[in-house]
Amino acid sequence: MISPTTAELSDDDRRLIERAEAATKTAFDPDRWDGAHMVGAAVRAADGRTFTGVSMPSNVGRTSMCAEPVALGSAIGAGVCDFEAIAAVRHPLPQESRDFEVVPPCGACRELIADYGRDVAVVVPHDEELRTVTAIDLLPTRNW
Repeated sequence: MISPTTAELSDDDRRLIERAEAATKTAFDPDRWDGAHMVGAAVRAADGRTFTGVSMPSNVGRTSMCAEPVALGSAIGAGVCDFEAIAAVRHPLPQESRDFEVVPPCGACRELIADYGRDVAVVVPHDEELRTVTAIDLLPTRNW
């Protein structure tokens, strides 16, 4: 397997995580969808603005949405088309003793993020710390 090149988090990346966590806290409802509104994402545009989104569960599984495309859609709706970084944060369920945690994007979201910017920095857990990696490095065999 190809090992992607990672980078240390910047202060802007840490603020991005904080924004994703805040979105997650706002949207989390343990009584609705069994707490499934548990991921929030924040995307930073090249102009410095940050947009957030939350996961959107559905009774029809395939219509559910991850938080990353919701955040990207929020930015695109505001006219933004150039992105620098994205982060997603998972809300712990009430019965869990863990804290909020940064989660990597699923495969479909990796593809989507790369479609909107191959060099977008994605915050991921890596070797027990948080790092960034470019979107395209999360798809090392992508050929289009």
